[in-house]
Amino acid sequence: MILRPWREPARVLMHLNGGYTKVSLERFEGVGLANGGIEWDIPTRSIPPHLRGIGSRFLVVTSTISPEANDSPDELRAAIAAVTIEELTEG
Repeated sequence: MILRPWREPARVLMHLNGGYTKVSLERFEGVGLANGGIEWDIPTRSIPPHLRGIGSRFLVVTSTISPEANDSPDELRAAIAAVTIEELTEG
């Protein structure tokens, strides 16, 4: 599996049942794609408590994934679920 780092500014939209939080990827808001934006459900446990408020902004850090023939389903699931959050610094 080939992993490439990917970082995107996001904003908290709402909290969902089952331990997930819906975020909007800010770069795509209002550009006419996917109803004017791209939303992503990420595990709430990945978000530090002080960044969980509605409207909070942060960087979602994950990897783009290029599967290879010898990758197991469990390895792919783990790579897809590997999301971390970083503070968004203005400037």
